[in-house]
Amino acid sequence: MLEVITGGMFAGKTDELIRRLERHSIAKRRVALVKPDLDTRTTKVRTHNGKEFDSITVGRNDTPTIETIIKEHEVIGFDEGEFFGEDIYQLLKAYEQTGTDKIFIVAGLDMDSEGEPFGFMPQLMAIASSITKLHAVCENCFIPANISYSLVEKKAQVLVGGKDKYKALCWKCAAAENKKKAQNS
Repeated sequence: MLEVITGGMFAGKTDELIRRLERHSIAKRRVALVKPDLDTRTTKVRTHNGKEFDSITVGRNDTPTIETIIKEHEVIGFDEGEFFGEDIYQLLKAYEQTGTDKIFIVAGLDMDSEGEPFGFMPQLMAIASSITKLHAVCENCFIPANISYSLVEKKAQVLVGGKDKYKALCWKCAAAENKKKAQNS
């Protein structure tokens, strides 16, 4: 079974992933949490609220390591799913479409800071058994936020960071911020 937890930054995706993994641990299932080596902020998976969960760091297309993890565990969580590569998507798709008893829970951004689909998350959502879309609160007007708005100029789609580089905004406030940036340029 493939579950996807998605949404923007600061929406609580990793909190929800850890909550689900902890419930499976309580049920005595063998649980593992995988994170991509691109996220170098910490060796554990840590939420923006400071909650931590032990994790295994792997390369974005390291299917041999992930296959070993899958064989040894019943429930496998993936944090920052948008940073994993096509090989991992194909592996998860193969498991999902063969009716596996394994449970995969992938948390990740559905969109980048420009509002474009991010990584293989849209493809995963298409084949998932369940999808949970979470929203942060817009830091300007306090309605549900849609976008992880970049506070710094980005040279590529991927820029790993937290509150130092991003803030949660609704589309209306993001458009207003973009207009302000354009006027100041």
